[in-house]
Amino acid sequence: MSMYTFVAPSRRGVLAGVASLSLASCSGNLIGPPSPAPQIYVLNTKFAPVTNVPNVPWQLVIGVPNAPASLDTQRIALERAPNTMDYYANSEWTDRAPVLLQSLLVQAFENSGRIATVGRETSGIRADYVLETEVRDFEAYYAAPDTPPVVRVTVMVKLFGALSHDIAAAMEFRNESQASANNMASITAAFNQATGATVQAIVAWALSQRLSKSPA
Repeated sequence: MSMYTFVAPSRRGVLAGVASLSLASCSGNLIGPPSPAPQIYVLNTKFAPVTNVPNVPWQLVIGVPNAPASLDTQRIALERAPNTMDYYANSEWTDRAPVLLQSLLVQAFENSGRIATVGRETSGIRADYVLETEVRDFEAYYAAPDTPPVVRVTVMVKLFGALSHDIAAAMEFRNESQASANNMASITAAFNQATGATVQAIVAWALSQRLSKSPA
């Protein structure tokens, strides 16, 4: 059985019954031995110190990023052809990708030491601003079969007033990282690199916005 599991003919869709189809392809029928337990991978990147940004007096909450159904999952996504989304077989993140991204964003803002308060939208913080994000790419891409893939991470970010709901700033962030080999250790390392660069760029951008505290 290959390291890939076919999921959908559409890049933004997921077929129902994926688990049954995957099992059938491995065992030849719908009744057979159970699939092996998935290997769990950690999305845990290191952040360099944020420089050349001011201290900000405002408080920020970060929502769970929006994502298409094909990316709102613990499974590790790959694209081997345009408009075709697959997943690596027997491999998962520790949580759904958007939840992991939210945690990394909170961590990166906290580590910057440049913001008064930051937390998740469920933290009860009386926020001045809300950071809303949309995951547009979070997958490995194969330009040719059986070669190390490139990991793509694209996130659309909007910063808006918690009371006014007016958009204060918006930007799309995109990073790619070439995996050093076509194995899960190298591929997840590339995910960490591309995700870390994206998260750090988002933090530096947000802190650089000239925003007042408690906008009307």
